Amino acid sequence: MGTGRGVAVVAGCSGTVARAIVSRLQAEQFLVAGLDGEQPAGDLALRVDLTDRADTVNAVLRVTNELGPITVLVTAPSLHDAAPFGEMSRDRWLRLLSAHLGLTTSACAAVVPGMARAGTGTVITLSSWLALAGIPGESYQASATGSILAFTKSFALEVARRGVRVNCIAVGPLEPGPGAAVPIQPSDVAATVMFLIDDGGFFVGQVLTPAGGAVL
Repeated sequence: MGTGRGVAVVAGCSGTVARAIVSRLQAEQFLVAGLDGEQPAGDLALRVDLTDRADTVNAVLRVTNELGPITVLVTAPSLHDAAPFGEMSRDRWLRLLSAHLGLTTSACAAVVPGMARAGTGTVITLSSWLALAGIPGESYQASATGSILAFTKSFALEVARRGVRVNCIAVGPLEPGPGAAVPIQPSDVAATVMFLIDDGGFFVGQVLTPAGGAVL
C-alpha cells in the first residue's frame, strides 16, 4: 500500500512530543504507524506492549503487510518518574528502565532487520537532556534515558554498513525549570526528526540536543 514518501513507525505515542512527530511525518507525506500501549495514533494505530519483543515483532509484521516496507523508525518513550536516590522501589525502577531502554531495543529489534535487508533506513531514538545535564532528584530518569544514548552509539555502528542510519535526539525541557534557559516546543523535536531524515545523512550514532540552552 506504500505511498507518498514511505512508511514511518513511531513507537510510543502517548506523549506530546511523539504526537507532534506523528503529525509532522503525516504532513511530510509519510504513512505513519503509531504503536503504543495506551494511546496509539497515526494512519495505522496499533495497541502494543512495546516492552514485549514478540508483541512488537507481530505489530511490525502487520505494519509491513498493511502499509508497506518501513523506512523510518522513531522510538519515543514518554514515562517520567523522579525520586531522590535510594527512594525509588525496585519495581518502579525496573518499570522505568523497561519503558525507556526496553521500548527502544524492542522496536529496533522488530524493525531494523527489515531495513538492513533492504539496505536502507533511518532510525531516530529519543532520549532526554537529563541524561546529559545533572539535575538533583533525576538520577533514575537520567540513568534510564542515558541507557538509550549508550545503546544508540553502539547499535549505530552495528548497522551502518547495512545502510541503516541510527541517531539520537536528547529532548530538551518542555517547561521552565532548573537548567532550562528556553523551553522548547514539541514541534522543535519534530523538526529535528525531519532534519535527520532529510538532511542528516552524514550523522551516524550522534546525539542532537534541541534543548534551548539547557545543555551546552
